[in-house]
Amino acid sequence: MKTSLAFLPVLAAALAFATVTAYAEEVVVIVNKDNPNVVDRQYIARLYTGAVKGWPDGSPAFPVDQIEGSETRAMFYAKVVGKSQATVRALWQQIIFSGNGLPPRIVSPDAAMKRLVATNRNAIGYILSSQVDASVKVIAK
Repeated sequence: MKTSLAFLPVLAAALAFATVTAYAEEVVVIVNKDNPNVVDRQYIARLYTGAVKGWPDGSPAFPVDQIEGSETRAMFYAKVVGKSQATVRALWQQIIFSGNGLPPRIVSPDAAMKRLVATNRNAIGYILSSQVDASVKVIAK
């Protein structure tokens, strides 16, 4: 019994380190590198909840989402949108039912989202910061 208890502090430290490491990576919001629009988190949240459908310059916006259950998606909705995924899902159900729009296209994983955003001037998406390269532009962290 004493032997197993001796490993508890080591196990606790290892779990704490793993948790900190897992959350050290941040989600960033990306757009096509040629997209001239500048928006804040509030505007991004409105795009992802169907409140607005276009960019400030009048061009249509093409929000792209990751699959439900994705850790990246959970971090994005908590940090940037400020709503739970269940709340956003309910908002989109109302929008769809009323005929006022469709939810963002689902793309996964980060690499596929980055490719889609890099090839579509009006697209907006989110990926882990470690996945960013010169093909896209970060507009929010």
